[in-house]
Amino acid sequence: MILTCSFNGDKDESATRLSDRADTERAVKILMAILFATKNHLRAEWGAFPGVGLNTAAGSQFLHAEYSDLLPSGVMGYDHRGLGIPLQLTFFIEQYIKKGYQRGWYHAPQASQMTVQLNTLVDAYGRMETIRLTPVPIAHLIHEKQVLALFGMFLPFAMVTEMGWWAIPLTTFVVFTLYGIDGIAGQLEDPFGSNRNDINMAAIVEDIRSEILVLVDEWKRVGEHNDESQWFMGAYGGGSPLAGIPTFRVMSFDD
Repeated sequence: MILTCSFNGDKDESATRLSDRADTERAVKILMAILFATKNHLRAEWGAFPGVGLNTAAGSQFLHAEYSDLLPSGVMGYDHRGLGIPLQLTFFIEQYIKKGYQRGWYHAPQASQMTVQLNTLVDAYGRMETIRLTPVPIAHLIHEKQVLALFGMFLPFAMVTEMGWWAIPLTTFVVFTLYGIDGIAGQLEDPFGSNRNDINMAAIVEDIRSEILVLVDEWKRVGEHNDESQWFMGAYGGGSPLAGIPTFRVMSFDD
């Protein structure tokens, strides 16, 4: 939506046109950086952002390769002070939306819709962080394991009268099944890790990045000719100027 609305500003042939397009491209890259920052934050991969990481020496600074071409120059992270990087980056997007509205790139309803989408993104980030930071209560875990152990101890005595020695393998099977379910629940408690049974966040984020980069390249090509009627027509044929543009919505991993 940012790329589409920016065409209203590109019709101005003033000296600031190139600067405005650079701001739009910068905003899109920051949106992509929010996705990578969300992935790293949920996996507790601190230090993937310039600044002092929780597991790095004080004052150390390095930039993860994922962020090398997505962030504004000079920006610093404050995750060591409790500010999530995804939340920090949304301030840049809010600033861009306000700037675009003041310059007449889009009307108030469009600015409001983009703000709502940004708030939805922040809400999804908050929900995922809540899932990661809300473990199963310790009292529940202790009680659950005690009950399973007692059940496994007394189950053979309840079955031995009617089943004889078959009570031993049947009890083993039942206890193995119950403890297996308990182990699976423990693995699913944090679905944002790097295990094979966790959500493949790296693949999801990289796929979104590839799609957005295609849109950005096409937007830049059309902008060079200043003809929005050619937006994606070269790839998708005639019809609506916006025909064929993939429609993105803010998604959470709850979907």
